[in-house]
Amino acid sequence: MDIKKIIAKLPVGYAEEAAGMDGDALRAEIIRAETSIRETEREMGADEKLQGAREIVKDLSRGYNDAKRAQRAKIAYSLHLLEERGESGVGR
Repeated sequence: MDIKKIIAKLPVGYAEEAAGMDGDALRAEIIRAETSIRETEREMGADEKLQGAREIVKDLSRGYNDAKRAQRAKIAYSLHLLEERGESGVGR
């Protein structure tokens, strides 16, 4: 990832603060950030409202996903038949 994009995602003032840290302090920051990520993920998993919203999205998108899967299967099978018949155009 481009360092400019990473810096843009940092909290205000963190880049300057981190630049002044020694190696041990930077390692401690990494551990704190990893711990915070795990806690946030745990909280997300326990969020009933969020889980309910995911189920709603899953239900609403099921028909669209089924349609896309059917179209991909048509493509795959048609390509298989063309290859089986030697008409795939690959290597021509």
